[in-house]
Amino acid sequence: MKKLTLLLGILIGLMISSCSSNNDNPSTETDPIIGKWKIKSIELNSQIRTLEDCHLQQTNTYQKNGNLIEYYWENEMTPCVFNTSTIKYKLENGILTSINESEGTNGVAFEISNEIITLNGTTLVFKEVSDNNYGQYPENQQQIFTYIKIE
Repeated sequence: MKKLTLLLGILIGLMISSCSSNNDNPSTETDPIIGKWKIKSIELNSQIRTLEDCHLQQTNTYQKNGNLIEYYWENEMTPCVFNTSTIKYKLENGILTSINESEGTNGVAFEISNEIITLNGTTLVFKEVSDNNYGQYPENQQQIFTYIKIE
């Protein structure tokens, strides 16, 4: 009888330990904005702009450390000549802000604010609504950018 009680105690102990949560594996979930995004479309006044092939090669890479690496078509002239710049970004309360410390005036960084429309694991859509030089853009000048995640 003692052996049966001991065996039952061991079995119950094994069952309890196998059902406990595993806190050794922290969540590896990342912010959906982290990654490399390729431009898909730009809309202004409900009209989709026709993008040149060079436009379609532009990317934004959002990093965990708050850096935004922009790969963009310089001067928008043919042939495609691209440039890369690293600036800062922050995402708070549905507003994605790009912060370029080298383009500011009077020691204040240039900031563009964008309202997030869609942000998930595959699609980023935002509306460019204001900057710290000109303030709120008129509704008919607010462009909507759509990006597709590629990495």
